[in-house]
Amino acid sequence: MKLEKCPCCLGEAELARMMVGDTEMWQVTCSSCGLSTELDDDQTFSAERWNLRLERSKLKMWVTLLASLLPFLVVTAFLGGSFMGLRL
Repeated sequence: MKLEKCPCCLGEAELARMMVGDTEMWQVTCSSCGLSTELDDDQTFSAERWNLRLERSKLKMWVTLLASLLPFLVVTAFLGGSFMGLRL
């Protein structure tokens, strides 16, 4: 399965196999910044969880951007209306 780039630094991700006791565990780690998933016993599940991080990161960016633009638009509309002589 193809691993997406790191959502923090856009570095390359690596899937690592580790033995914890007698159990085979998997973890995806960024080779640049060290961001990683939790250990899991399913290789595919670990890769899927990693790939979802980038989607959530992009969604969070858009929500933050829109939330910061809303007050600006309200103030601009108020000032524009005041300048044009409109009152509430």
